[in-house]
Amino acid sequence: MSNYELTFVLRPADEAALTAAQDRIAAQVQNAGGEIAARHDWGRRRLAYPIQKNKDGYYTTLYASMPGSAVRGIERALKLNDQVLRYLFVRVEQFVLPQTPAPAPAPEARVETEAAAASAEMPAAPTEAPTEPVAETPAAETTTVSAEGS
Repeated sequence: MSNYELTFVLRPADEAALTAAQDRIAAQVQNAGGEIAARHDWGRRRLAYPIQKNKDGYYTTLYASMPGSAVRGIERALKLNDQVLRYLFVRVEQFVLPQTPAPAPAPEARVETEAAAASAEMPAAPTEAPTEPVAETPAAETTTVSAEGS
């Protein structure tokens, strides 16, 4: 069995319809003999260009292991599904699961952290006088050619 990433964009709808469509696609993968390792919901995003008069879409990525022969059947089902605007199957050697971002520190802690970082970043006062200034090189001369009319 090979590892695949299946990313698909669903037509924007209410939460219940989106969940039902995602579960239906996950069931198709499992019925085809695949095992879903993880699911990453990107959420509602603005599309780069309108697709079937939709400016937004709901992005989801499934990380699954399945036989290569099952991919065609799932692609056909995705093409026939009216809720799916776009999809992409990619075969990968290993899954690279997305990392969840670290929680942001509380506002009070952030102020203290920024103050400590600012004091650590301040350069020390120079103790020596600056060296001789470097002479500037003259700018290259430019010539202009004017066209004279006769």
